[in-house]
Amino acid sequence: MKNIFKMLPILFLVIMTSCKKDKDNSTIAASELSTYQLAVTLKKQTGTDLRVFYFTQNGNEIIATLEGLNVKKTQTVIIKNDSFTFDELGDGNITYKFSFAKDVNGNLSFKSVSVTNKADITMSIDGSYISKLSDIKGDFDIHGYTYENMNGPYGLTFIKNTNNWRWDSSANKGTYTKISRGAWKGMLDGKAYFALTIEENYKGIMRPFLLIKGEDANFYKFGLV
Repeated sequence: MKNIFKMLPILFLVIMTSCKKDKDNSTIAASELSTYQLAVTLKKQTGTDLRVFYFTQNGNEIIATLEGLNVKKTQTVIIKNDSFTFDELGDGNITYKFSFAKDVNGNLSFKSVSVTNKADITMSIDGSYISKLSDIKGDFDIHGYTYENMNGPYGLTFIKNTNNWRWDSSANKGTYTKISRGAWKGMLDGKAYFALTIEENYKGIMRPFLLIKGEDANFYKFGLV
């Protein structure tokens, strides 16, 4: 009996330590992500890649959808300690972790963004973007946006009131389907393309860019004219 009483303080300490480890100190709720969109650019052994993450509400749950050129995955958003982890394949092999901060006006930003790929340890985050949906230039079909190629001579044009786009490197028109604000998947000359919109500083001003990933090793970058 004496030994039991001696062990009680130790057991109490173990329980308290465990509770502290499991404590969730989040200051944001999953529902706050529903007005945002996340994007990352990736570096890996075979080149560069793109991913977009967007959010929808299903009852009381917020559902995150990840899309890339040849991938689409959904999962329920669980926020813990202001962080959210997404498992791209559902098997733990490729995971993204987003940690958020919130300012006095309630606006969200990134504290950190990371990716782990068990099959390719060289994969890393090259760029990360968090945007309010209302700030993303996404009305391609309404405005007929024109973009200049930041890496070459051939620009892009979207044809008003259609789901067609033209890349000056081809004599043909491509088609596309919107998947989220400023993001789409399409075809041109029998090849698949995936695109997303970001905004970043360019020569001292914030400028919208369209990033397009096709079957080539690296994605293309186009600036809104």
